[in-house]
Amino acid sequence: MTRPSLLLVVSVMLVSALAGGAVAQTDDGDDLYESLEEMVPVYNENADAVDLGPVTLAGTTNVYIQDGASEVTYAITMDEQNRITAIDDSRSDDAVRKITTDRETLETIAAADNPAAAFRTAVVDDDIVISGEDGQFIEGIKWAVINAFKGILL
Repeated sequence: MTRPSLLLVVSVMLVSALAGGAVAQTDDGDDLYESLEEMVPVYNENADAVDLGPVTLAGTTNVYIQDGASEVTYAITMDEQNRITAIDDSRSDDAVRKITTDRETLETIAAADNPAAAFRTAVVDDDIVISGEDGQFIEGIKWAVINAFKGILL
């Protein structure tokens, strides 16, 4: 798994953890979703460019995006190489992680020449926070430890 993929997943999880509660989709969220869909091939081409060490984002992660006064939620599924295999414009009940971020951060990642590296940078800079999804105790502990030591691990 590459660092950009890990960061993306971590970011999505953190967004989910901080946002919690009800989710509101906006019309502008559709534009963001389309930008993310278009970014996936470029992201996947660069997914192995950043070493994430022992951390993997494989599986499904809910991404909670603060968008002004509302929140937009997407679900992203990644494989063992941190490549995005699916993106959905709604929350997944199967997600074990959540990423929390804001719209500006995701727009920056989607527009980057290397979205995987931009994702990693956003995670390291705390613009993306990854955590366990609600009810995922073990995943929550794992990400709490990773976030506490990400300066060393990432």
